[in-house]
Amino acid sequence: MPLQIVKKELKPGVIALELSGQLQMGVECKQLELAVDELLRGNHTRVVLDLSLLSKLDSGGLGRIVNCFSRLKSAGGMLRLAGTTGMIEGVLKLAHADRFLKAYPTALEAAESFSDSSQSTAG
Repeated sequence: MPLQIVKKELKPGVIALELSGQLQMGVECKQLELAVDELLRGNHTRVVLDLSLLSKLDSGGLGRIVNCFSRLKSAGGMLRLAGTTGMIEGVLKLAHADRFLKAYPTALEAAESFSDSSQSTAG
């Protein structure tokens, strides 16, 4: 199943990208990169990646998520993950990405984790 990305505003200033399908090396990674580029151009730097509907994540996909994290952090923002279960959670833990990519059970909980000051605060 090809990657689908749906953009939603969860609360003022917090955008969720709901990913479904497979995030793997190639076209899918480019789709995510372009979606984050669009958010950065619109000065949206508080982003939740909702992975609850993702069926596959490979090393290329994980690398792209880490790249998005770095780009958002450099822009003074932050990336949160939501819905990381099963194989997706396993990939994050195996690569130790769970140490710096904060994950929450739902996108709404991830959105609520952004305080008004977290736009300029790392963490």
